[in-house]
Amino acid sequence: MMVDKGHQVTWWTSTFDHQSKSYIVDRDKTVSVKGGVEMIYLHSNIGYKKNVSIRRLLNHRFVAKKFEIISDTKSAPDLIYCSFPTIELSYAAVDYAKRNHIPIVVDTRDLWPDIFINPFPKLLHPFIKLILNGYFKQTKYIFKKADGITAVSLNYLNWSLIYGQRKRSLNDEVFPLAYNKYTDINKNYILRDFVKLGVRPTKTIIWFVGTFGQTYDLKTIIQGARILEKHNTENIQFVFTGDGDNMRNWKKLAKGLQNVVFTGWANRHELNYLSSIADIGLMSYSIGAPQGLPNKIFEYMSSGVPILSSLRGETKDFLELNRIGLSYEPGSVESFLKKLKTLLKDEALRSDFGKSGKTLLENQFTSEIVYNNLIKYLENI
Repeated sequence: MMVDKGHQVTWWTSTFDHQSKSYIVDRDKTVSVKGGVEMIYLHSNIGYKKNVSIRRLLNHRFVAKKFEIISDTKSAPDLIYCSFPTIELSYAAVDYAKRNHIPIVVDTRDLWPDIFINPFPKLLHPFIKLILNGYFKQTKYIFKKADGITAVSLNYLNWSLIYGQRKRSLNDEVFPLAYNKYTDINKNYILRDFVKLGVRPTKTIIWFVGTFGQTYDLKTIIQGARILEKHNTENIQFVFTGDGDNMRNWKKLAKGLQNVVFTGWANRHELNYLSSIADIGLMSYSIGAPQGLPNKIFEYMSSGVPILSSLRGETKDFLELNRIGLSYEPGSVESFLKKLKTLLKDEALRSDFGKSGKTLLENQFTSEIVYNNLIKYLENI
């Protein structure tokens, strides 16, 4: 979209794909994507299999080092727009911008390094923070020196401003995640594949899609599914799409359940199909999860699927204000089942929530709307 408006874009990225845990290419490489867009792949020989690991941190460090080296061989840009995290690459980008007197905007998409501390008991937090002191120092530098800060939600923006020890200015803005609905799917072909996995479109599908990581909680959902199966609620099926560190544990917990299906990763076409048969979209997060307004909201909204969420704060307020879903207490099977039964019993309510979500997305949160606003912002910077 920026190229279509007359800009030239250089997109720096890692050679390592975080989702599949595999390399896209195996060396530093520059690729011309289309006229005006150039991608520069930064390579680290160290890959990783687990999201929480020393190898992942080493990978990030080497990618940032490659940026430091290669960026000095390139012509200086007019503006840098840098996604945060990773901390290391963001720090390198801000440092480069300051040395070369280039305006830089940092876009906050996740709350690092705070989330590094969350898995540990509160008693250990001061000690873990001391160990990770370098990351905290770099984060403060990043947000203090940035010429502008954008974020995917207001809470994320305020978090960034606190780290930067600054007050909000006209250069600090919220740009929510956007979503475009793709309709080019062969339903018959994809249906056969999912039927083999056990998905039954004739049932009421309660769908979760996402990374099976530390901040997600399918344990509560699986425990609820077991209770429902004992009560012979046969017309319900829970479909979990994705993969991650908790896959093995959650599959083990769901062993023997006839109303739970794990599909593994799904491509764009498969996701579109699953969204077309889903009756309820799950946003199942653990207690204290830091997400603000995650992309799952907009993905479900685009399909007209009512939402059942455990997130507090911005997401809970967003669902209530716009009447697009219900919220349950994170970690509470009782609360989850109560809200789920409310949706299951009231088809009209589900329909109203779904229609409201789809209309809201089309009016405010399509990629075209959000990115056009973002481009205007960057041009003003």
